[in-house]
Amino acid sequence: MQRRAVAVAAALFLVVGALSLGLVLTGEAPAFDAGADNVYQAGDEFTVDGQTYTVAAVEATEESGGGHGGGGGTTYEATIEWDTENGTQSATVSQHGNVTLSGQTFFAHFNSGEEVVISSNFETLREYNTETAQFEEHTNGLWGSRSSPASWACS
Repeated sequence: MQRRAVAVAAALFLVVGALSLGLVLTGEAPAFDAGADNVYQAGDEFTVDGQTYTVAAVEATEESGGGHGGGGGTTYEATIEWDTENGTQSATVSQHGNVTLSGQTFFAHFNSGEEVVISSNFETLREYNTETAQFEEHTNGLWGSRSSPASWACS
């Protein structure tokens, strides 16, 4: 009788584990959507209050890890230029960083190293950050930290 109870408990544990793994593997991170009118590539121009701005560069830099699978990541930056009577001015903005253009505050969001979203809709950014935090909390709550298998190795 006890062997049957142990076998049923073990089978139930395996089924629940397999189902939770399925939830993690099929879950998708939230997508950022600020509208197609706000997406720019290098060389694109946009206007704010009559001033024309040019996205001079959009770059992604891969950083190497700190060993054992830690560290690393991608750093995104965009350079925005505009002409004034004093010459060409520029500003550099990174992922979710702020930039002031014509007295208005905008933020930058990068989905890739080829394009940048420049938007003043901070509510969209807050919603994206909340959804991303919830996704990561749910994923980490089921399986712990989302580290790569390379970080599991011992030295």
